[in-house]
Amino acid sequence: MAIPVNDNEATLAKASDDFKFSSAVAAFGMILRDSPYKGAATLNGVWELANEGKGRDREGYREEFLQMVEQAKTISNARQD
Repeated sequence: MAIPVNDNEATLAKASDDFKFSSAVAAFGMILRDSPYKGAATLNGVWELANEGKGRDREGYREEFLQMVEQAKTISNARQD
């Protein structure tokens, strides 16, 4: 099955909270696996994007993800020292 995807040239700033958050989760996974497809993704960028996309977090899962990214940043910084 093929489904065409059209680029409407929308900016990330105009993206939905769900899109921003899911993009942050995907980037986080690529960083953790040191994927060659991670591009210029950073833990700081992941945190910022996830925070922008947090939206209404009724169950608290998105906040937990933000805390997990903070922990990863702490571990990464400790390894660099």
